[in-house]
Amino acid sequence: MQESISDFYWYYSGKDIIDEPGKRNFSKAMTVAKQVFNSLTEYIQGPCTGNQQSLAHSRLWDAVVGFLHVFAHMMMKLAQDSSQIGLLKELLDLQKDMVVMLLSLLEGNIVNGTIARQMVDMLVESSSNVEMILKFFDMFLKLKDIVASDAFRDYVTDPRGLISKKDFSKAMDSQKQYSPSEIQFLLSCSEADENEMINFEEFADRFQEPAKDIGFNIAVLLTNLSEHVPHDTRLQNFLGQAESVLNYFRPFLGRIEIMGASRKIERIYFEISEANRNQWEMPQVRESKRQFIFDVVNEIGESEKMEMFVNFCEDTIFEMNIAASISEPEGDGAEPDDDEEEEEGGGDQVEATEGDEENGEEAAPVPASAFADFLKSVGDFFNMFTFRNLRRRYRKLRKMTVKEMVIGLATFIFTVLMGILMFVYGICKGFFTLIWKMLFGGGLVEGAKKMTVTEILASMPDPTQDEVHGDLPPEPGAEEIQDADEVADLLDVAGGEEEEEDSEERGEGGRLPGFSAPGGLGDFGETTTEEPPTPEGTPLLKRKLLETAVAEPGEAQQPAQPEEEAPRETEKADTENGEKEKEEKAEPKPEVKEEEPEVKEEQTVKTKAKKDKKVAEGGSELWNELEVQRIKYMNYLSRNFYNLRFLALFISFALNFILLFYKVSESPPGEEDPSEGSGLFEGSGLFEGSGLFEGSGAEEDGSGLDVGGGEDDEEEGTLYYFLEESTGYMEPAMAFFGFIHTLIAVLCIIGYNCLKVPLVIFKREKELARKLEFDGVYVTEQPEDDDIKGQWDRLVLNTPSFPNNYWDKFVKRKVLDKYGDIYGRERIAELLGMDLASLDVSAMTHEKKPEPDTSMLSWVTAIDIKYQIWKFGVIFTDNTFLYLCWYMLTSLLGHYNNFFFAALLLDIAMGVKTLRTILSSVTHNGKQLMMTVGLLAVVVYLYTVVAFNFFRKFYNMSEDEDEPDMKCDDMMTCYLFHMYVGVRAGGGIGDEIEDPAGDEYELYRVVFDITFFFFVIVILLAIIQGLIIDAFGELRDQQEQVREDMETKCFICGIGSDYFDTTPHGFETHTLEEHNLANYMFFLMYLINKDETEHTGQESYVWKLYQERCWDFYPAGDCFRKQYEDLLG
Repeated sequence: MQESISDFYWYYSGKDIIDEPGKRNFSKAMTVAKQVFNSLTEYIQGPCTGNQQSLAHSRLWDAVVGFLHVFAHMMMKLAQDSSQIGLLKELLDLQKDMVVMLLSLLEGNIVNGTIARQMVDMLVESSSNVEMILKFFDMFLKLKDIVASDAFRDYVTDPRGLISKKDFSKAMDSQKQYSPSEIQFLLSCSEADENEMINFEEFADRFQEPAKDIGFNIAVLLTNLSEHVPHDTRLQNFLGQAESVLNYFRPFLGRIEIMGASRKIERIYFEISEANRNQWEMPQVRESKRQFIFDVVNEIGESEKMEMFVNFCEDTIFEMNIAASISEPEGDGAEPDDDEEEEEGGGDQVEATEGDEENGEEAAPVPASAFADFLKSVGDFFNMFTFRNLRRRYRKLRKMTVKEMVIGLATFIFTVLMGILMFVYGICKGFFTLIWKMLFGGGLVEGAKKMTVTEILASMPDPTQDEVHGDLPPEPGAEEIQDADEVADLLDVAGGEEEEEDSEERGEGGRLPGFSAPGGLGDFGETTTEEPPTPEGTPLLKRKLLETAVAEPGEAQQPAQPEEEAPRETEKADTENGEKEKEEKAEPKPEVKEEEPEVKEEQTVKTKAKKDKKVAEGGSELWNELEVQRIKYMNYLSRNFYNLRFLALFISFALNFILLFYKVSESPPGEEDPSEGSGLFEGSGLFEGSGLFEGSGAEEDGSGLDVGGGEDDEEEGTLYYFLEESTGYMEPAMAFFGFIHTLIAVLCIIGYNCLKVPLVIFKREKELARKLEFDGVYVTEQPEDDDIKGQWDRLVLNTPSFPNNYWDKFVKRKVLDKYGDIYGRERIAELLGMDLASLDVSAMTHEKKPEPDTSMLSWVTAIDIKYQIWKFGVIFTDNTFLYLCWYMLTSLLGHYNNFFFAALLLDIAMGVKTLRTILSSVTHNGKQLMMTVGLLAVVVYLYTVVAFNFFRKFYNMSEDEDEPDMKCDDMMTCYLFHMYVGVRAGGGIGDEIEDPAGDEYELYRVVFDITFFFFVIVILLAIIQGLIIDAFGELRDQQEQVREDMETKCFICGIGSDYFDTTPHGFETHTLEEHNLANYMFFLMYLINKDETEHTGQESYVWKLYQERCWDFYPAGDCFRKQYEDLLG
């Protein structure tokens, strides 16, 4: 096969181009060769060592050398002629398949293996051809970035994005990336127009994708050989020549090590997209990564650690998919940055307008709805000020000449003036038109006068023809009136354009839509869009179908579509309108005046049907526009969730800064004497005006005691809180910032609902699905009665929506197949809410499915209520969601009492990692802390009982002997006194009550005071403080341990840095390239997204173990470098 293709090449090598017969023959030969390469790949991957050795000891290497020669010279030849591009792409596909086969030969490769050394010999033998191939790919890989640079675009003077060959040569020469011979080759590959101008964007894109596909596989092949044949000087020289290509693909080349089926370490190479790397750096993903590393640090067992790591990878993959879905669309490559984008868009609009004029010259397009146009206009206005649009305008301005700038400025001024004049004219016209119609409009009365009994009766639906649809079979007798229908249809077509013009004139005349035509009283109550019957008793649709029978012989026939589908399919309705108008325009217009009444009746019916269709289309377009805007808005909030949190914290500081200027007074500030120098003006900050703290001050004199002053005393004790300011700006600023903060708090909840809530649901569904499939929960065993989480998850098992976010949609089927034979398929199906009849494929019939019901009732009944209830339960148990709800509630309460805004400053403890650790130290040992506090309360209560029975007389807190203040005359007061005063006192309760010196109970008091001090102050309070301090120290040690482990030990294999640091930067190289944590996650993402039929042998092995939840493929305690330590040196 290789010799035949080589003979073909030599035959055409002396000719300028390959003719058409040669293209066909060469294409057939390459198709056969592709099949051979693909078959060999299937036989040797796995890896199948026997097949690999058999193929390696054949004449394979001679054939590959021959193919490389053909590839190198044919690529250079075909690339220089645009008519040969199709054949070149087929040749590049064949080259890609051959490189994939060579990579399959290296599966399961060992260091200095026979196959690897033979492959190096083959590459060295054909080094000149491989160098040509690498140079070809290198030129086109760099070209895309070069033409997108500003330095290159400085040479582009044509606004259409074209460049002359001379300027192209100068631009390339200034980049210092290509040699003169390479620049001449690129010029020969380009395609210039009659003016010798090159479309450099199209030229750069022509070979970009093929070069990236094949270049990446070649980079993988060379990297694999360099790692398995480490000390071959010939290969090192060869890698030096390919350094540019290797550097280009190094950021996208993922590499991991696995424990293969032969219990040897194998390396797997795969591609990582740039989008995935960017998503890995998203703030929400970084937060999840930090939390995972902190949680897994104390896991000792490798299997537990790997289980947690795989769960983290799955969660991160789902989170990265969310990040991709909410990311701002960037368009196709560099096209959004082009100046021609807007011009091309304008051209499309012109073409669309011309097409509309062709469909109906006299029927101007009616806007779908004024509100939708208003939204579009507002969006277009704000889009004018986006960074991308401003940058595009700036680039266009730089390319303009002085003459073009002057013309553009004059045009801009003229457009602004005309816009202002048209705006004023439109307002005046609308106002005077409204006044005129109100005073002199008689169109409704005149229309009623012109109605005849015949027209009224003709337009009323026939009861026997109600609910007639176009998809029903024709009625008997319809063919008998075909001739009469043809005549009427010809007349209908003849007046089509006049009818549309008249209908628009009547619409502009100010009449209501229901009375725009003499449609009769039957139109008043009609709300459906179904076509009414004609006076002859035949549905209008049947009459339309007869139009094709009288069309001209050379005219294209278009089948009519049922108009009753228009409200549900907007695009289809637009197409039907266009086809209908084309047919009407192409039909002849015979003058038949005898049938004018019937023509008018047909026009009336068609006019109303069109108007109903336009109303439905307008409503559908409005809802679609609102849905698009809603999705964009939600995505924007999700992308800026963390920015909104930071902005809310900043506003909280501003609000609390204003709170510092509050002052309390016993009289309204407006009633104070200005000479007192308070600097206040009337109503400047009085809370009475805002409803804050009015009458809420102390109703007593502030001492905490009610001295019985009556109502007069209460009025005198009323306090007023107000802002002490002289500018008058603080109170409006407080109200403004408070409103903005509440709005941001609500937006944070919405953003969190779009950003993190899907991940919360995914984790819960994944956990439940894994328990069902692997542990048999709810099948072989039931959760405990006190397991609230397990009991709540039982609610969702039999819902049709489960699982919704989790990607394994067949988990119920797997559970049924696994446990059905043991516990009964009917019982399992009932538990999971499955219909066994729907699973039987043999019982399925090919009956036509009924059309889906789009009514509001069907939409409501289609909602899975149980799943939504379960989902809300999961959401409202999420701590972050509850915190955001508390945050919003506090912000709302701040409008009732501004001092609630002070609590918002606690958010800084949640936003700063260090402060969050301090906060966690209090809750880390929360259970032990609460139990200790409970024990403290019990002990203090016991001392209260003793004091109440024996030491009441010592609890007189009054300094006046005439009015004693006894704190232990009742149990509640005594207990509160011990808790509030005794526990806080440094020396216990003995420091706060009377001295027992000389009292008969002195000895007992000494024992009471000392034991209270020892048990409560020394022991219990010290335990509480110790728990908090120990928790903080433990968390700090965990963080230090995480940092130390990540710096001194590999997470994947667990080998310490001491082993790798025998070579310079050994541990850093190992953790960043060989056992990179992110690469294992990217590989799992690569497997999940890749079709199972396209997996290689190594990928199939890993995927099988992953499906079985077996982590034996992780190289725990071993690595490629350690296994081949002697050979790698």
